[in-house]
Amino acid sequence: MSIENLLAVLGWCMVINFGVLLLWFVFMTLFPKLTYRTQQIVVDISEPDFRLLMYRMMGQFKLAVIILNVSPYLALRIVFQ
Repeated sequence: MSIENLLAVLGWCMVINFGVLLLWFVFMTLFPKLTYRTQQIVVDISEPDFRLLMYRMMGQFKLAVIILNVSPYLALRIVFQ
């Protein structure tokens, strides 16, 4: 696999992951009750705990995307520019 291919894969992974994060944020912001009711079918959790858990998971997901996608992408761009 060439460096150009690796940069393309990391770039698209970054776009897709931030798209998922944006969609998650939109649902949690615009439809919080619907999101809670949908998940309450699977897991019995109070609404305040659910919101806290969702925002914590969003933060962890964002951090993982930055560490696993953005950092390697930028490092490869800097080294192979």
